Amino acid sequence: MKVVHLSTSDRGGAGIAASRLHLALLDQGVDSHFLTLHKFTSNIPKHFKFEAGAGRTFPFIKNGIAKMKKGLKYYNFYTAPIEKLSLKHLKNRLLGMEHFSFPFSEYDLAHHPLILDADIIHLHWVIDGFLDYENFFKNCKKKIIWTLHDMNPFTGGCHHSDGCLLFRDNCMPCFQLEGTIDVNYAGKMQRLKVDSMQNIVGAFLKIVTPSKWLGNLSSTSKLLGKYFHSVIPNPFDSNKFQMKSKEDAKNKLGIESGKKIIFVNSHHIDNPRKGLKFLIDALKLLPSEKYLVIAAGHKIGSDLFPNLIQLGYIHSEEMLSFAYSAADVFVLPSLAENFPNTICESLLCGTPVVAFNTGGIPELINSKNGMLVGLGDSIELAAALEKVTSKTWDRNLIRQNAITIFGMHRVSSEYIKVYNKLLG
Repeated sequence: MKVVHLSTSDRGGAGIAASRLHLALLDQGVDSHFLTLHKFTSNIPKHFKFEAGAGRTFPFIKNGIAKMKKGLKYYNFYTAPIEKLSLKHLKNRLLGMEHFSFPFSEYDLAHHPLILDADIIHLHWVIDGFLDYENFFKNCKKKIIWTLHDMNPFTGGCHHSDGCLLFRDNCMPCFQLEGTIDVNYAGKMQRLKVDSMQNIVGAFLKIVTPSKWLGNLSSTSKLLGKYFHSVIPNPFDSNKFQMKSKEDAKNKLGIESGKKIIFVNSHHIDNPRKGLKFLIDALKLLPSEKYLVIAAGHKIGSDLFPNLIQLGYIHSEEMLSFAYSAADVFVLPSLAENFPNTICESLLCGTPVVAFNTGGIPELINSKNGMLVGLGDSIELAAALEKVTSKTWDRNLIRQNAITIFGMHRVSSEYIKVYNKLLG
């Protein structure tokens, strides 16, 4: 059984989840390959960067054209088709709106050698210029598994609908396009997606979601509702995310403080949906002399908290393990999430979590590993942080329960069952 995973990137939550599943399947003996449009990581086996000329009679022509376009774009002499669409259809959108993606690509994925030679095509986050709905679903004759990492595959363009349920019908009008030249454009894009996939029957496509929350939304959508859905969490390597002693972890990070430690780890925390505003308001309610905040990922304002250590981006699982282990609590103030990798990483390191009660988060947090907080309630968030950091937690139990739910062997075994069922 040969499986090819497709992801726009090997970075970001979805790209990392895809690469981890690929590695878990390799460990199980599956002939797995990982194909990405953007390749930032060099140490993943059987990981290939997509080349426009792959499989062509004269590949150097296509590759040369692609490089020429990249060079022209760098000097502002060329604008990619998707960028033109953004300039036309996303101009004057209201501030704070969710990322909006188009179902187009200039690449012919269906005829890539890896895909032609595969038994199963496993789609992940393939938006932003990688997968072209019309071309791919018309020409790909392989069995397909699609792991959804957000709502975009079944909406007209948004990645989080913010409570809007118009994806069940026609995505019109789209409130996230308010101010643009056509508030019904999302509906036109959803219609294009529906038309592109109308001949893809259930025997050829199965949907997987990491959370029940996302699965429930997808199964009621006009686009993907007719397909069989499974809920399988993202995989995590418990050998890489390990529980360290608090003393060793603090020494590794150079932390000498005896204060309670709150850890924040977020990519693009400047996105309003990451909830930084609510975290700042909550921290103002805590006595600064008792707490230290350590932050990893996107740089945040130094005024977040009087006692703040910024670690920047951490790409090493071992260093992340030290950061999680040093903390008395990990906090995720996001207003919209599917299956946050950071929560899973924290639990594998035995550190309790405080997060808003939204999306798929309630499926991860319970009274034995943390606390859920009312969405957007900074006062309740502050109280939860104080309560969790004052309680003694069974860190070993937190870790063992996490391994049981999303350990790599368990998750890859579930996917293998879905693959076998799809192949019949």
